[in-house]
Amino acid sequence: MLIRDACEMVCLSDAGCVRTLNEDVARVHPDLGLLLVADGMGGHNAGALAARIAADAVDETLRQGLSGCPPGLDGAGELLRQSVLRAGRRIRRSAAAQRHQQGMGATLACLLLYEDHAWLAHVGDTRIYRLREHRLQLLTRDQSPNQQAHSAGLLSAGQLAASHNRHLVTRALGLGGETAVQLQCLRVAPGDVFLLCSDGLNDMVDGRDIELLLESLAQRLPMAAAQLVMVARDCGGHDNVTVALVRIEASFARAGRSLLARLFDWLRGRSAA
Repeated sequence: MLIRDACEMVCLSDAGCVRTLNEDVARVHPDLGLLLVADGMGGHNAGALAARIAADAVDETLRQGLSGCPPGLDGAGELLRQSVLRAGRRIRRSAAAQRHQQGMGATLACLLLYEDHAWLAHVGDTRIYRLREHRLQLLTRDQSPNQQAHSAGLLSAGQLAASHNRHLVTRALGLGGETAVQLQCLRVAPGDVFLLCSDGLNDMVDGRDIELLLESLAQRLPMAAAQLVMVARDCGGHDNVTVALVRIEASFARAGRSLLARLFDWLRGRSAA
């Protein structure tokens, strides 16, 4: 079954109640099995530009890489990693060319569905969650000073949520040199719901409330997305809030892969040996 027939995807982005400019970007591409959320940073509209550059680079790289011979599961993960690295390079190149864009960057979360698996890539504090069997699990770890302090036992969960420094990140696309991409691969199952979100959601809405909302609206993703944004706004909406959702409905593994595809995988294995 084709990926676009085996799942439902939606996304929604809102400026929030305080900021006039939305520097978040959300994309879903059912034909590619791709979801992404980018959260830009930088003055003079540069954050919005950085988020768009990141999203465009990932879109373009994956569309080119997946349009030919199937890359195999490992190859799909490497393709996703390279797409995120390209996004960082393009942001740095754009910032170097325009003085008012210097210092711009973006955090990013991507999910790529491939052969009954989900490849997850993230940089910064844009998050990916999974709802499975009534339990919401955070799959990514924020790359931030607060998260480092929490992991070291220096900040409690309550202190982490109340910290005035919670928007600071230790990694972002476009800032510094080549960014280390956090990459992981998970097998998916029918009924799984994945949520990608900017920090404008999880800073405003408690994880338990996100879990209850997703569980009650798992079969109505457009309404779930709208409700998540609305709750974030009702809680103050201090930042842009952006969500992307996918519900897995059936297997999307290709049955009986072609001889050419299997030969391609064999050649890749030989070259890596």
